[in-house]
Amino acid sequence: MREPDGESRRGNHTTRRAVLIIAGVFTAILFLGNAAPAHAEYGAIAYDQATGSYGSSSNEPTAARAKELALKNCGSPGCQVHPVEPHGCGALAKSDTDKAWGGADRETLDAAKREAVEHCQTHTSTGHCMVVISACNR
Repeated sequence: MREPDGESRRGNHTTRRAVLIIAGVFTAILFLGNAAPAHAEYGAIAYDQATGSYGSSSNEPTAARAKELALKNCGSPGCQVHPVEPHGCGALAKSDTDKAWGGADRETLDAAKREAVEHCQTHTSTGHCMVVISACNR
């Protein structure tokens, strides 16, 4: 059997190093691609249909903190919380004549407002729905 010469050994070493570097890059891409955004901020809208009370929060460091503040701002024991995604926008629309309401969580504020009003209008036959609260998370 013939011993590999110096050039052949360097070639194998270079190839092995290139494979390890490529594997490391792909591992980093997979890891970083699945990681949560470093500065994701959360929000929530709380609403009590019985009393009409509502509250919200936005740009909070955790979903739990966003929920806690929305409930506090709503101020009624019957408030139900609806989370708003990080980097998302939320809106709540209420009817001016009855207890109909609609909410939405979308990528843009305009879309959230429009869909909240549309959702509210499907639940009222006599009222006109208007956005009462809206916000976006960073």
